[in-house]
Amino acid sequence: MSVIRPAGPVLRNSEMTQAIVEAMEEDNPSKTMMIADHNGYMRVEAEDGLILRRETVEAVLGRKFRMQELELIMSAFSGQIEMTTEYARWYFKSPASGPGDGNGSAKPNGKGG
Repeated sequence: MSVIRPAGPVLRNSEMTQAIVEAMEEDNPSKTMMIADHNGYMRVEAEDGLILRRETVEAVLGRKFRMQELELIMSAFSGQIEMTTEYARWYFKSPASGPGDGNGSAKPNGKGG
């Protein structure tokens, strides 16, 4: 029996939230994202985690975007998070994984999946 361990952000609803979700869908084309809209916030998760790239958000928004802006609307997250100026990655670290190795399904330098 396999255990499903989804990972991803919980985003406060704002004008930027839909753009973030759209960018996540583009950055994770092979993932089945679970999106639960709870009026005041939106939980976005996928098995084996998700990645969000700054350049994708910029393309969707049509303006410059700093990853720090994500922190303003992200009230929580499931799994672990790795965040740089170029991407945010949510994942679950397997007990068998080595240091710095998530589950290998969402790579920061290429499309996820």
